[in-house]
Amino acid sequence: MQRQTAAAPRVMIATSTARVATAATTACHRARAVAVGARRARGERRARASGQPSSWSDARAGAGETRRARAMAVVARANGGLDAIVVVAGGIEDDGTLPAWVTPRLDYAATAYANATADAKPRILLSGSMTPHKPPPMAKGGFNLHESTSMASYLMDKGVPADSMLKDTASMDTIGNAYYSLCLHAIPRAWTRVEVVTSAFHMERTRAAFEWVWGLAPHGVVDMRFVSTEDAGVSESALRARAKREAASAAALRDNASRITTMEAFSEWLFTTHKCYAVSRQHEIGIFDELDEESRKSY
Repeated sequence: MQRQTAAAPRVMIATSTARVATAATTACHRARAVAVGARRARGERRARASGQPSSWSDARAGAGETRRARAMAVVARANGGLDAIVVVAGGIEDDGTLPAWVTPRLDYAATAYANATADAKPRILLSGSMTPHKPPPMAKGGFNLHESTSMASYLMDKGVPADSMLKDTASMDTIGNAYYSLCLHAIPRAWTRVEVVTSAFHMERTRAAFEWVWGLAPHGVVDMRFVSTEDAGVSESALRARAKREAASAAALRDNASRITTMEAFSEWLFTTHKCYAVSRQHEIGIFDELDEESRKSY
């Protein structure tokens, strides 16, 4: 599949938090690093005392070095690095390539990854399966081509290693991006410092969704920074139409956030009332009459 190239993105960064950060976050990272180092030292002492063949001891030492490298990365992130960059999907063309407004999001992530030191490379999480507003393109074997898969291919073409990226192939909209990125990746990995990247026209809704959902995270404080990239390739008329929709969606999210204040309540709301995720509304998927034509041009 031929991939698009894009100029270096223009970005606007806004600092925020899903909760108010405290010094306890850094202390937690440091304590984890110290614990890993202590386990390594104990393992090496046991290996020396056991009289095992050198190959066994070397294997244990190698594992210890891996753990030490991970511990060093934890400390580096605690001192100002990122755990992850979450890139929100923004549509896909019928031929499986990415729209002009999506590639600047990925270019930002690729540049940030390249600029990070070797011991503190963030994971890049690509969040998005497909939109409910138009049919998805098909991949080989008759499978859906997820937006996050096309995004991953774009970044690999730019030199980002595959094992530095993660995918969310479940979300179908912005609130799903927030929920699945948190539950599939951030909570299991105990991420506490992330950037969330999307286009400027999509930022208000993205910020409302992520601040709400990630503010419910059970694993502690989450520092978030929001990065807006340029609205490349979107016409003025499409931007005007999309702005009205984005403002209404953001207002609805903030209203829901004021009433739904636990992860249990949020999950109940998402999976029993939302068009994209509720069984009671699954018959609505594939009916493409919700958007006006101008708004659909930016999906």
